[in-house]
Amino acid sequence: MHLICVFILMSLIKSLDSTICLAKLVPDQIRLAFAGNQGVSVGWQSFSCPLTTSNPNPTPTVIYGLSKTNLNLTSINGNSSVYDTNYILKTSWFYSVELTNLQPSTVYYYQIKQSNYVSASNIFSFTSAPIYGSRSRAINIITYGDFGVDGIVEDILNGKCLFERALGALQKMLPVTDFFLHHGDICYADDSPEDLFLTYEAAFNYCQSMMTNITSTRFYMTAVGNHEVNCTEIPVLNQLCSSSKKNQIPYSHRFNMPSKQSGGYLNSWYSFDYGFVHVISISCESDFPLAPSGNLLDTTTQVNWLKNDLSKVNRTITPWVIVQCHRAWKGSISKADIKEDGIINCPSCKAAFESLLIQYNVDLYLAGHVHWYERICLNGVVNTTQYVNPIGPVYLINGAIGSPEGSDKLSQRSNDSCFLSTDPGFGFLTITDPSHATFTYYRVSDMAILDQITIVKKR
Repeated sequence: MHLICVFILMSLIKSLDSTICLAKLVPDQIRLAFAGNQGVSVGWQSFSCPLTTSNPNPTPTVIYGLSKTNLNLTSINGNSSVYDTNYILKTSWFYSVELTNLQPSTVYYYQIKQSNYVSASNIFSFTSAPIYGSRSRAINIITYGDFGVDGIVEDILNGKCLFERALGALQKMLPVTDFFLHHGDICYADDSPEDLFLTYEAAFNYCQSMMTNITSTRFYMTAVGNHEVNCTEIPVLNQLCSSSKKNQIPYSHRFNMPSKQSGGYLNSWYSFDYGFVHVISISCESDFPLAPSGNLLDTTTQVNWLKNDLSKVNRTITPWVIVQCHRAWKGSISKADIKEDGIINCPSCKAAFESLLIQYNVDLYLAGHVHWYERICLNGVVNTTQYVNPIGPVYLINGAIGSPEGSDKLSQRSNDSCFLSTDPGFGFLTITDPSHATFTYYRVSDMAILDQITIVKKR
């Protein structure tokens, strides 16, 4: 009898959801990404009205313009999506709207438009990408991987609130930053039950909400990591992770990378141009032979896509080519890799991708996964900070900005390692012109420069 009453009550509530949404819902977790040539994707999250799963904003709309007081352009070129977040009282809905045919290098103001149940957002701004191939100014990129909400381990090893302190350091760099590259392992929601005492969704929501000051004003371009593909971090109790938390389902809803515009797949692999730089993001987790996390499609589609994308790059227009991926295949060995999965420097990643990066003269390979910063020597042997005409990419590994699992412990230092630090920090890449770039590693705690190299390419 009680179950029947509950069922009737729930049915009545669903039929009257307009009356129980007494307060306006709020757009949250606002984030920007590139969306093809002179396009931008505006993404966000909103909860449904209590005790319903209905979409509170079935026609997501963004208004924008060249003046904060005159948002005279409108885009309804968007979509809504949802996955099972296991929230009993409310459902998370995820949205993205594309702004197309933007003027290059122009400041735009934008606002998520209100709907029946959702209030309008604040007004934010961004500067659109320069025209394809433009060399009018230097390009500045913040780079790191493995960044998430603090846990017990991280509090003990690196002090409390490293996540928030790292965000503060990143915000100091916003005025001189064009976009971010995050090399996988985003927010560590699957660590939350053991490290944070939060649910998976609560940890992810907190993380992305806290990052809004960054992601709402700068383009935040992500790679998929093992924490996005899998949800297996709870010892013995892996069944607590539902199927909706695996196979990168949350990642595929929460981020909107330009896979569609570049012929890629599901935020896993994609590319974009920014001025005279071509950036490629690939998956080191899936979709190649012996991939660490299995395959979403198959073992050939991604590799063939990468070869095709690299072959089409016009180096007279975009002389710099950067590839980001979650795992490295060079560098030192951590105790965690030996203890957890025994995959040392991802030999299958090397077999699938390295020859293509060398063949097409990729300039930089940026990775994370290991929770330290490490710079591989020039050509694997030369200990210098002047990387002049390197053979193959410059390899930089940075998973040290702040993981709830703490910094990794060194098991064996590699012969090709020229610098290694476990101090939490992030990279700042300045590409000055077609031949010169500088990479700097900043420590989070005091913004001290711990490592800096120059890269010279005689093209």
